[in-house]
Amino acid sequence: MVSFARKLVRALRKKRFAYEPLLEVRIYRDALLHNLKVFRALDEKIAVAPVLKSNAYGHGLKEVAALLDGEGLPFLCIDSFFEALILRNEGITTPLLVIGYTPLPNMLASRLPNTAFGVISIEGLHELAREMRKPVSIHLKIDTGMHRHGILPKEVDDAIAILKANPQITLEGVYSHLADADKPNSAHAKEQVRTWNDLAKRFRTEFPTIKYFHCAATAGAAYAKDIDANVMRLGLGLYGINAGTKLDLRPALEVRTGISSLRTIRTGESVGYNATFKTPKDTRIATIPAGYFEGVDRRLSNKGIVLVKNTACPIVGRVSMNITSFEVSHIPDIEVGERVIVISADDTSPNSVEKIARTCETIPYEILVHVPAHLRRVVV
Repeated sequence: MVSFARKLVRALRKKRFAYEPLLEVRIYRDALLHNLKVFRALDEKIAVAPVLKSNAYGHGLKEVAALLDGEGLPFLCIDSFFEALILRNEGITTPLLVIGYTPLPNMLASRLPNTAFGVISIEGLHELAREMRKPVSIHLKIDTGMHRHGILPKEVDDAIAILKANPQITLEGVYSHLADADKPNSAHAKEQVRTWNDLAKRFRTEFPTIKYFHCAATAGAAYAKDIDANVMRLGLGLYGINAGTKLDLRPALEVRTGISSLRTIRTGESVGYNATFKTPKDTRIATIPAGYFEGVDRRLSNKGIVLVKNTACPIVGRVSMNITSFEVSHIPDIEVGERVIVISADDTSPNSVEKIARTCETIPYEILVHVPAHLRRVVV
């Protein structure tokens, strides 16, 4: 009844405040589910837990969770208690794991069903044991060599003693993270796997009721056959980006907008801030209502590409906060309102996420998570 009322209120609000957005972020359902299927098929004994942190890597936390709910997943990984609150408020029923740092007051006050919390330090485990007043489900993070979060191997004996002395702490899972898994035959990754396997065996012996052991993320899929685990966390690969893998993945995100203005610039005139581009000849210039606030990376100035009528159009001048200019001299019969693909879901396009990342000399993660959360996501 509560879920129905919530949906009704939202539908009425949407109707009342209907408007045509300047940009549309398309999320391709079939691509997401295809990518999930690819990783599930790698090893039927290893369950897949999608990672939805950071607004589902820019794809939309609520939208992606709704697509995956009911897929029989062990749990969804998120980074914060706030994200857990959003998903439960949206009626998502799949178990949740908050893998990031959660302040103890939030953990103790939580009334969220089927929600476990990552404990990322021995100090945090001591504090939880000291302050808890009701049962709490946790996944204990082990530092096998990443050296950011986790119980150090030398602290494992202490952690086991705490857990055995506090039966209200339910150790649902144990996990770690590989630092160099996107490199084939990485000595660092192999050493982490050896450390992990020894510790996993120890915890399996000490706590036979542990449900989940997980160490590999998307890039770690290449090492999965050597890892003692029954779950892998699927982050970037879920969204169709190959992080060190060579799998048949399909990008799931596309950003579209429309041309907002057209003008002809005469030979030798400049476009944009600081006059960084001057026309070598009379040039037809278009703009879109999207700049670095809307996720068009400023490093694409005079380097990037957008697509109009399936034709590559070079970005000219500086990318502004809310405006980007590009040349359309080579496209006849173009008009204001013409559709522009800012980020393409076709991985062969010059403005795919991976190619944009290479142009900007960064990683696909950064490009994706900078697609602003306020832009409307449309599941296609």
